[in-house]
Amino acid sequence: MYRTALLCTLLLAPVASAQERDRGKGDDIHRLARRLERDAHELHEEVLAHFGKSPLARDMNKHAKEIERLAGRIHKLTDDKARLRSVREALNEIDEEIRHLDRHVRELGREKELNRKAYDHLRDEITDINRTLYRIRRELP
Repeated sequence: MYRTALLCTLLLAPVASAQERDRGKGDDIHRLARRLERDAHELHEEVLAHFGKSPLARDMNKHAKEIERLAGRIHKLTDDKARLRSVREALNEIDEEIRHLDRHVRELGREKELNRKAYDHLRDEITDINRTLYRIRRELP
């Protein structure tokens, strides 16, 4: 009887620890997805508040709005424990939108009459989002 209990304990302990480790990874991905959604919202607010009168404002706003939408979608996918393929596809889509927005921001940086503090803050927001995306990808199995 004791041998059976000991054998079961020895056999099931690695499985239980692997499940806990996987569960923790899901929590990390979910936490990072929430951070991504929050950062995307802040990015959109920055674009609206500081660059609304820029000649590139319409395109920048369109990309920032799409980034915010995709970040919400990624958060929802991680909430629903969706297939990893769906999460990766959404990450690729948001990467593309960030590249487009970054291109516009770099064009904006060439203007002479530009609020450099707001510009630097917007660049920091984009860097934060890229860092969070990298961490989400790293946490995916």
